[in-house]
Amino acid sequence: MAQFWPTLKIKVTRLGANKMHYKKIIKIAMGLLLTVGVSSSLMAGSFSDIQQQKLKSARATWAESSIPSGMQSGALRATNERDSGAESVSIYIENVNFDVVENIGFYVEKLSATLEPKVAGQPVVFDDVESFIINVHSGTVVLSPQVITDLFNDHILDYWPRPLDDLTITTKDGYLTVEGGLKLWSWFPGIYLPAVLGGDIILSNDNKLVYEIDDVRVLGIPLYGLLSAIFIDLDLLLSIDREGAQLVDSVLVLDHRAVFPPPALAGNLASASLDSDGLRLVFADNESAQFNKPHVNSDSYLWMQSGDPRLFDIVVVNGGVQVVSDDTSKPLRFNLYDYRKQVAAGTLTMAMNGDIIATIPSADGPDYQASSRSGSPPMSNDPAPGCINRAGFNTCEEKVVKRAAPVKTRMLKKAEAVKTLTTEDRLSLKNVEAGTCFNRAGFTIACQ
Repeated sequence: MAQFWPTLKIKVTRLGANKMHYKKIIKIAMGLLLTVGVSSSLMAGSFSDIQQQKLKSARATWAESSIPSGMQSGALRATNERDSGAESVSIYIENVNFDVVENIGFYVEKLSATLEPKVAGQPVVFDDVESFIINVHSGTVVLSPQVITDLFNDHILDYWPRPLDDLTITTKDGYLTVEGGLKLWSWFPGIYLPAVLGGDIILSNDNKLVYEIDDVRVLGIPLYGLLSAIFIDLDLLLSIDREGAQLVDSVLVLDHRAVFPPPALAGNLASASLDSDGLRLVFADNESAQFNKPHVNSDSYLWMQSGDPRLFDIVVVNGGVQVVSDDTSKPLRFNLYDYRKQVAAGTLTMAMNGDIIATIPSADGPDYQASSRSGSPPMSNDPAPGCINRAGFNTCEEKVVKRAAPVKTRMLKKAEAVKTLTTEDRLSLKNVEAGTCFNRAGFTIACQ
């Protein structure tokens, strides 16, 4: 019995000591957990603060006006998350085949423009091409002979019966030739006769393109001189009166602001010239616009720097979108009507400032590029080897003579009639006061 108590005492003492150690361990563990929890909370708060700071900085960047200098001088509208306040989308295009629909469009050397919604405050909706206009500020575009051919066959003359059919257009320095089928008054003689028209294109005083026809051949027979001698104008034999295209006397007047498929163009032409590349149009209304350099270094791209474009169902507020080709060996070919297919087949990336870079495949079509941005060298007016037209006639006997640029003159009175009127004066006859009489040559005469 005496031996039992010491043993029991030792066991109880050890049990108490173990219990005290266990409590200490619990306290230490709780302290560690509390420390970890507080640290985690502090770290989470710090991380959240960093995120909020970055978001605040990003929002400030997104809200900054990115309108190119020289583009919009007026004050911005009140801004919100779906409206940058910009009047339009500022766009810069370089070395791009820009198709409006199918093959009708332009080869763009360099171009600064604004896409302007017809309803102020609305985004520029790429899926509704009639809801905005393209206001060209400056730059140069080229319509290749194939584009001009398609413009006439598939758009200007896209009605029936039509006076001209299956046209093929070629260009050289200062001259445009049209070959195709012709019906007088759109029906006679029931079949299209092989015909050739030729002439230069100049700018009128009201900034329209004027195709001055100086050569008419039907079945290989030159007729222009005969028609002029007996004062018969082409508009007595042919009728072309479509939006943006009108045959007046013996000249075809084309309004670049209305002749193309929508969206409509705006902006005045500084010059128009013909060479082997096609019809070269130069715009110079506003050459002061300065765009920022886009993210991807490329020699062929579209760059929307500011404004609110709507692509698919997404509004990109305050720009910017850069479109580049996935094949850098040739110029990008962009099709406005079919942009969804191109974007869906490409890839999208986003820069830290929110700009979108779209890398897309080129649309179907020829890989056209103007051979010279300063114009092609002069070419001979000699007919091509063979000189046989589609009717089998030899047309080499009479070489086309290049006409000098017309001299701008005022409208002549009968007493001053010493030379024929220019195209400008003949067009101005349509604005003469009612009751004025003039002869077939365009001179004012006494009314009888």
